[in-house]
Amino acid sequence: MAAHTTGHDHREVVPGPSGEASVVLDIGGDRGAAVLFTPEALEGMEIEIRPVGQPWDGTHTAVRRRDVRSSTRYAGVFGSLPGGRYELRVRGETAPVVTMSVTGGTVAQVIWPDPAARPA
Repeated sequence: MAAHTTGHDHREVVPGPSGEASVVLDIGGDRGAAVLFTPEALEGMEIEIRPVGQPWDGTHTAVRRRDVRSSTRYAGVFGSLPGGRYELRVRGETAPVVTMSVTGGTVAQVIWPDPAARPA
C-alpha cells in the first residue's frame, strides 16, 4: 500500500483486510520500506511519517488488518522511503510516538507501543 501525501485533513476510506503478498514494496539502493505493527485499536487510523528534524508534510498510511497465515496483525506500511531516521505519529496528534531507522534495500519493522500493555 502506498503512502499518501495531501494537504487535506480528512479520513480516507480504508479497504478491507489484506492477505499475504498483497503489499508492493519499492526497495533497493538507498530506498527501504517500513512496517509499523500496531494494536487493533489503531485499525483505520492514519499514521504520519517524517524524517527526524523535518516538518510534518502529510505523508501517511492507514493501519489495516492483515490476515497472514493463521493469524491477524494490524499494520501500516510505507513501501518506499529514503534511508534515514524517521518519526511516526497518529496523523493530527501533536507528539511523535515512535522513532525508527530505515536502511536502503531492507524492510524496517517497529511495534507501536500498546498503552494497555504497560504496567500500572
